[in-house]
Amino acid sequence: MNRPRILVVEDESIVAIDLSHTLTTLDYSVIATVGTGKEALTAVERESPDLVLMDIQLRGELDGIEVAEQVRNKYHIPVIFLSAYSDAKTLARAKLTEPYGYIMKSYDHNDLHSTIEMALYRHEIELKVVQNEKLLSTTFAGISDGIILCDNMGKVQLANLAAQRIAGIVSEDITGKHINELPITVENVFNEFLENPFAYSGHTELTTKISGRYYLVTSSGRFPVLCTITPMFSESKVLSGYLYFLRNIKEEYRMQEMQSRLASIVETSEDAIIGSTTDGSIISWNNGAAALFGYSLEEVSGKNLSILIPEYYPNEIPEMLDRIKSGEVVDHYETIRKRSDGAVLDMSVKISPIRDGHGNLIAVSIIARDITKRKQLEKEILEIVDRERSRIGQDLHDSLGQELTGILLRLKAHEGKLSRLSNDELSSDAREIQGFVRHAVEQTREMARGLIPVTLQTNGLVEALHELSLYCQSMYGVPTDFHCSSREFSISSSVELQLYHIAQEALNNAIKHSGSETIDVKLIYEPMEIVLSVTDKGRGLEKRNSNGLGLRIMEYRANMVGGQFNLVPTAGGGTTVLCRVPVSGSK
Repeated sequence: MNRPRILVVEDESIVAIDLSHTLTTLDYSVIATVGTGKEALTAVERESPDLVLMDIQLRGELDGIEVAEQVRNKYHIPVIFLSAYSDAKTLARAKLTEPYGYIMKSYDHNDLHSTIEMALYRHEIELKVVQNEKLLSTTFAGISDGIILCDNMGKVQLANLAAQRIAGIVSEDITGKHINELPITVENVFNEFLENPFAYSGHTELTTKISGRYYLVTSSGRFPVLCTITPMFSESKVLSGYLYFLRNIKEEYRMQEMQSRLASIVETSEDAIIGSTTDGSIISWNNGAAALFGYSLEEVSGKNLSILIPEYYPNEIPEMLDRIKSGEVVDHYETIRKRSDGAVLDMSVKISPIRDGHGNLIAVSIIARDITKRKQLEKEILEIVDRERSRIGQDLHDSLGQELTGILLRLKAHEGKLSRLSNDELSSDAREIQGFVRHAVEQTREMARGLIPVTLQTNGLVEALHELSLYCQSMYGVPTDFHCSSREFSISSSVELQLYHIAQEALNNAIKHSGSETIDVKLIYEPMEIVLSVTDKGRGLEKRNSNGLGLRIMEYRANMVGGQFNLVPTAGGGTTVLCRVPVSGSK
């Protein structure tokens, strides 16, 4: 442990030497002995001692009392006076410097030791008190909530900066005034059981803490506050004052109002608004969700979102939640959901992340809208379009095709007559016209075949896709292979028709845009779904238009039958058009 460092200020050399020797014997470190006030101030500045033993009578312009005053005010170092005089006048001057002790030069060693030790201890305690006061003052000033301290009569003793800002007052204007004299008005609109909180001080003795929400009306405006009054007691249990705690809850109140409005909007929305954890467990469920799905909040709380997925339908929710976790945006997409009674609904779903103040993902918001009526209308429109296509194809095949065939027969007969008349030039013209008409008949039949797949209506989807593959191969010279895992499919005619047109459009796109030398068409029957794929080995997605009208129409047709449509890049740069249709979800 370091020995206390002491500066001796004594103008008599013999006394200084003897004092230094005594201090060393008492295990103190004498850092210097000086004889004038000027030398003493220089030594204090240079050495910063722990204590100064100061002779009152010094040579030079400054005596010991004047030096001690500067040491106390500038350096805050404890001083003990040494003097051969003890007259009242000298003592009175010395007291003004607040010394830590007063020793006569005819001192006893024990008295010297005890005086020094008490001075050092007192100084240490005072330093801690000052540090604590600074810490308390800094903390008090830095608290964002308002604090007003009153005595037991209600007079303001202290008010921090936050209280001054809240009340619109200045500390100097209120210190010593009664709490009820503050230039503020209190309106209790939150809790009726509380009176004016500022009326307690000096009127009704408050012995327990109370708290309430009020409106304060000050020069800076009207705003809500949380007011808490805490009585303070002395060690003898006597009421010594009150501590007023004021918190401006304007922002909190505004947020509560906003949350109430948002909650009202959520609860009155016809859309299903669902909150879930990041793993899909349901945590909130509005009235729209209850009406749409037929479950109450109590029935679904804590359960996984998968309870809304039909058994036969692929559960896309884990994939969507993974996309949200990776920072992607999942905008509106179409899918199907199941009610509590088993009914299946067409839905438009949007999934959004819910983040805390630090940007961390804490939950997920799901907005689902029932589009069953819209999808039914779209389906009916698509069926009307398909019927119109069939009608036009039928007309081309039955009417125009037959008429062209009749014209072709008449031309053949006319050619025979011209041949018998030996009119070679006219016979040649007739044969040439026959060629034109024959070509028109073939084109009409091909157009009719594209508009109305006769094979589909007679032999089903498998034979129709097989015939479509052969036609593409013969028509465009691109080898097209068709593979089917089974010849028996139990699906509705509407699903067959949409899958056929998707395959037709996919083949058309692959032939026109991919540059592939071969194309594979597959129809796979699985226990829960039918999978149609058209794969080319061409340019790939990055070199093709993936937002074209044909692709949108294919996706639309897939949605019409509850299917999922995807474009998948394949090894080697090709592309696969993939459509999955649930077997039990066929509509």
